[in-house]
Amino acid sequence: MMNKPALYDAALAKWGYDAQVLVLAEECSELSASACRFVNHKANGAKLADEAADVEIMLEQLRHNGLACHIDRAKERKLVRLAKRLAMPDDNLLIAEPASSLALLDEAIYHVGEAQSLRMVGECPRKSARHARVAIGRLMYAAQLMIREAQQQEREALQQGGAS
Repeated sequence: MMNKPALYDAALAKWGYDAQVLVLAEECSELSASACRFVNHKANGAKLADEAADVEIMLEQLRHNGLACHIDRAKERKLVRLAKRLAMPDDNLLIAEPASSLALLDEAIYHVGEAQSLRMVGECPRKSARHARVAIGRLMYAAQLMIREAQQQEREALQQGGAS
């Protein structure tokens, strides 16, 4: 079995994050074109599968480099939306509650500590960078939840002020 994390770290180290995101965009374009050719009977399923594999590999790299949590949450939201479009009853839906901002902040602190510890003991900078990226992702999501909470409080205050 291949050591994917090491492979993804090596790709990131060699080409950088921005370049890998651009490769993802390129692979998505190739998959899109292949899907159109497949539907128009100008390509076979093997070519479509080949392009899909390229996209999956690039998506795995994004997950590995700190976006797994965001991707999972976005997928959950989109699956719920799909279920609603298909008129599936609510009792068939498994909706995960979003994490609390405090829990996300705790996770971020943990990963910052791990990144710092790894750097201090001279461990591979890639391992430290991975923890730093995960911490950034948790902080971004925590900030979004806190902003959402503040907006909700402001709406409620306006409604209470307007009702007086």
